[in-house]
Amino acid sequence: MMADMTEETGAQLVVLRGNSGSGKSAAARQVQERVGKGRCAVVGQDVVRRTILREPDAPGAFNVTLIETIATACLERGLTVVVEGILHADRYAAMLERLRHHATQSHFYAWDLSFAETGRRHQMRPQATEFGLDSMRSWFHCWNPLPFVDETRFDETWTLASAVGRICSDLCLARTVQTQRSTNAGSDQYSGFLP
Repeated sequence: MMADMTEETGAQLVVLRGNSGSGKSAAARQVQERVGKGRCAVVGQDVVRRTILREPDAPGAFNVTLIETIATACLERGLTVVVEGILHADRYAAMLERLRHHATQSHFYAWDLSFAETGRRHQMRPQATEFGLDSMRSWFHCWNPLPFVDETRFDETWTLASAVGRICSDLCLARTVQTQRSTNAGSDQYSGFLP
């Protein structure tokens, strides 16, 4: 599996969306580890918005542009790029739709969990000491699909391991398909020269 995921077959975009505490950041880190060092970039909404820019999540905020710029540069280098965050559809959909055109393949996933479940998961992560359930409640939103793509929907029955397994399986399958297309294109290119 690892060998297939690290072949140079084109840039892949993975978008992980969902409420705080869903498991997006943990999934992104595990996907990055499986893809391999130097082959996968994780672009976290919180890292860009809260750490680099220290700006609120508001319509027209600069973090949207900066996320797109970083992810585009990585895709153009041929990396697998994981963009993860709450990424509300009303503020981020247009940018995410543009990003998919820079990738050979794109994969979209969204966690659809109850507030009780995101709160339970939050209690098991380091950020539990940084902010509590009251803050999370103010950020919480119900199912918020992107208008341009059917996202794979992770509900409460999906563990972190099963979600990561699904994402990595999709990445492997996409790379295999892309490799087959490249091979077939190469065969077609030279078929006219065969006796």
